[in-house]
Amino acid sequence: AARPAPRDARAPPRADTASGQGESDPGASGGLMGFFGLGKDKRGVGGKESVVKLPQVPETMRRAAEAPSDRERIETEIIKSLIESYFDIVRKNFMDMVPKTIMHFLVSSTNESLQNELVSHLYKDNLMNEMMRETPDVARRRSEIQEMRTLLQKALEIVNEVRDFNSFVPGGK
Repeated sequence: AARPAPRDARAPPRADTASGQGESDPGASGGLMGFFGLGKDKRGVGGKESVVKLPQVPETMRRAAEAPSDRERIETEIIKSLIESYFDIVRKNFMDMVPKTIMHFLVSSTNESLQNELVSHLYKDNLMNEMMRETPDVARRRSEIQEMRTLLQKALEIVNEVRDFNSFVPGGK
């Protein structure tokens, strides 16, 4: 693998673009998000989506001359493992959220359209009399209860007459 030529530490970091030309400011197209291809202009040369290219690692971060120590290698492996675990969790959360989100929008839109449809059918003028009509079983029960009320009122009148008659009779309570 060919190594890039050392750069001046005072020069800003380079970013390779899809066209292969370097930019003086890798975040110029959207700040920090420009580093990850999420800046204002996501299109590369020819209107195609550009490939995400991270800036070159500064020389101060590299240690090509000496191999990492055992501790650095272990720490690197631990960090890699933690990052992989984190991304697995994030991936699982997204996989869980996608069906939930789809169902939410499906149920919400179905609920709204169903309600609109029902209300539009419910409030038609020609159906209002039919909807307000008593069902036969309710009409039968209402007439039975009215008849029972009339009978109970007559019974109450009879009881009151008997009570009033007993109060006028000598020897009655």
